[in-house]
Amino acid sequence: MKYVVLSILIIGITALSALSFEAEELNFTLQKERWEMEGLYYFANYDTIAVAQLIYFPIPVDSVCLPATLKKIAIQEGKDAKVTMKKQTQNGFSFSLSLPAKSFCSVQIIYTQALKGNYAKYIITSANAWGRPLPYAKYTLRKGKKVEITALPFPVQKRKKDSYTWEFYDFVPDKDIAVHFVAKQNNKEK
Repeated sequence: MKYVVLSILIIGITALSALSFEAEELNFTLQKERWEMEGLYYFANYDTIAVAQLIYFPIPVDSVCLPATLKKIAIQEGKDAKVTMKKQTQNGFSFSLSLPAKSFCSVQIIYTQALKGNYAKYIITSANAWGRPLPYAKYTLRKGKKVEITALPFPVQKRKKDSYTWEFYDFVPDKDIAVHFVAKQNNKEK
């Protein structure tokens, strides 16, 4: 009997490890009092059996970055893939992702956070929990007209007026995204 239980446990662990996090493309919008994240997360199941895995999505919350409002979590691309919201807490949420054998999907997640200070954050170091570098990551930050950026998370790679873009390959993040800003003053001429 214990070998049957052990076999089931091994099969379960193998099924869990079959899910692979392949890429993320995240778009951030920074306004004076609001931070929005709209992202696509790409997953693959390279195994010959279907897989389902519970995934925790952390969101930084403190006295400046208030609890997030989840606007959307859905499969964007992927035949027969399923995403099911499980639980939302103040510091994030969990969802179940099911993928058929030898398949790929993208999950779209959108949330907003009210800001009560001069910075916004996003946790990217959680990608390291997958046990290998993230093959591809693209981050785009768009700032509103009423804010001026004072510190960016990475050296500028591409910039267009009010937009910054970074791309990474085989990425192992060593710090989270933090954007510092100040509110622009109204300069109305008299």
